[in-house]
Amino acid sequence: MRFTTLRIITAAVALLLIAGCASQGAPASPAAPSPTIAAAQVQPALARPTPTIAAIGGHPTATPALQVAPAPPAAGIPTQGGVPAAEPSIYLWPTYLPPNMRPSPTESRVAGEGQVGDAGLGFYIVTLNNGPQKLSIGGGDLSDVLPLSGDQRSITAGTRAGTLITSGDRREIVFNMARGKLFLYSAGLDEQELLKIAESLQPIDVKNLRDLVSTP
Repeated sequence: MRFTTLRIITAAVALLLIAGCASQGAPASPAAPSPTIAAAQVQPALARPTPTIAAIGGHPTATPALQVAPAPPAAGIPTQGGVPAAEPSIYLWPTYLPPNMRPSPTESRVAGEGQVGDAGLGFYIVTLNNGPQKLSIGGGDLSDVLPLSGDQRSITAGTRAGTLITSGDRREIVFNMARGKLFLYSAGLDEQELLKIAESLQPIDVKNLRDLVSTP
């Protein structure tokens, strides 16, 4: 009887010690994300979240996942009904920008070497500022575009079709894409200016794009 009682007490103490260690070793709750473009984090192979965009303080933010980058798609595939079968490059940059618009490295994020999202594409969000004027260009493997509610109408900019959303002095063009996303978001720019920027979008080497938004 005493031996049995001793075993019960010993087992109980062991359970209390295990519970105490587990309580002390529990990780603290993660801090809330800062209102900037989040850095890429290595995700487990079975849990790769698609890059997302959220409006935090009026700025887009991206949280990309990492995978092995595939070979780039073949170039020169024409659009069909405004939706390209595959863009020659997901990385696009306008040849026309309003005067004095400068990239903001703290509000921008371009995929690093070998970084892609769930769909196997790279991703980028680049924000430019000129006083109260703001322009954000985003594309690739993003789960959504920067949200904007307002009046909508179909537009065509160059060879790309999409939807123009207008809410006060804020405007966004969301292009029709077969894979990934492509959008232009602006504040303080008129419609003609935004359309002119959209029409001038051309493929750019991702390394050159990273250089554009790198901190001096």
